[in-house]
Amino acid sequence: MKKHILIDGTPISNQIDGLTQYILNVVLRLDTSRYDYTLLLRPNQCPKNYLKRLQAINIHIEEINISPIGPIRDIQFARYLKSHPHFDAAFIPSNQFPIALRIPTVYVIHDLIYEQFPEQLGILSKLKRLYLRYVVKTGLCRSKYVVAVSSYTKSEILRCYGEQFQNKIQVIHEGWEHLLDNQEDKQTKINIHFQEYLLYVGSSRGHKNLSRLILAMQQCANSLPNNVGLVIVGNQRMFTKNQLQMIENINSEREVVHLTGWVNDNDLAYYFKHAKALIFPSLCEGFGIPILEAYFHKIPLLLSNRSSLPEVAGDAAIYFDPTNINEIANTISQFAQTNNHTELIEKQDQRLTLYSWHKTATEILNIISSIWDTK
Repeated sequence: MKKHILIDGTPISNQIDGLTQYILNVVLRLDTSRYDYTLLLRPNQCPKNYLKRLQAINIHIEEINISPIGPIRDIQFARYLKSHPHFDAAFIPSNQFPIALRIPTVYVIHDLIYEQFPEQLGILSKLKRLYLRYVVKTGLCRSKYVVAVSSYTKSEILRCYGEQFQNKIQVIHEGWEHLLDNQEDKQTKINIHFQEYLLYVGSSRGHKNLSRLILAMQQCANSLPNNVGLVIVGNQRMFTKNQLQMIENINSEREVVHLTGWVNDNDLAYYFKHAKALIFPSLCEGFGIPILEAYFHKIPLLLSNRSSLPEVAGDAAIYFDPTNINEIANTISQFAQTNNHTELIEKQDQRLTLYSWHKTATEILNIISSIWDTK
């Protein structure tokens, strides 16, 4: 009789973010001949194209109202586990370890950004930080195995929670094959006033370092050709008044910074394909999927030299200090004046071969299988 594995998919969202991509692409590549899987989803939150693919490979889907984060989630999860005691093990692919969980578990930690940037937690940030610490510490103690998405993330776990977890943590990187789903080269209308652009993809949260990038664009705008600008793709809901004012100021004479808001995967692929380069100025990342997106679309990458990013990108990026606005501006100016990036793209192609969702899923499945290894 097959073992029955519970997978927590409650963080999955229709507005696909990095965590949603991770969970869906790993689950889709698990070998369903070895185990039975039940994937928990919030109602109407899984993108329909992914839902059909999950059902096609016989992943049992259970829709239930469990919050993706917070103390209420723990109460809801405890009720679910009490009424569903038949699982042999669990796969928790996000930081949000259910504190009521007592069965053998493989637990994935993506980052500890709340430790470095607690102010991003907003109101009651100290209390929220204590709660997140408790959740992660509980997961580290109770899980059978822990997956860190980068060596940097592993080092942060050990720094914040102690060397006693050293042997429990395995580093398994992320993948990129989801990009193959968005190859339709449709004519997306881009209503901007410059022909060539650097692309920024992400939120405006503090660790993303968007404010320094905008200030750097303002500093180097006069040295750029009039047909070069910056396109910012991402949800604008968290933009501060100061950031919006900076953008308004820089665009006072000509449009230099263009905001798209949130876009779907097909439109995002279009922005990548037509970009002059991707610029990724983040101060802290657990992995950095946009690196692989740039490599896949064969566009140069201007990259922060912090956290996990050099680990993932290797020698296939142009690096800068993300805390130095002058250095960011100079990197942009110098890049805009250079046209031949063949050698860099060749390095990116080689680097991309190191990563794969299939490899990620296979390594995670091997860890799950080792739960019952009696050797």
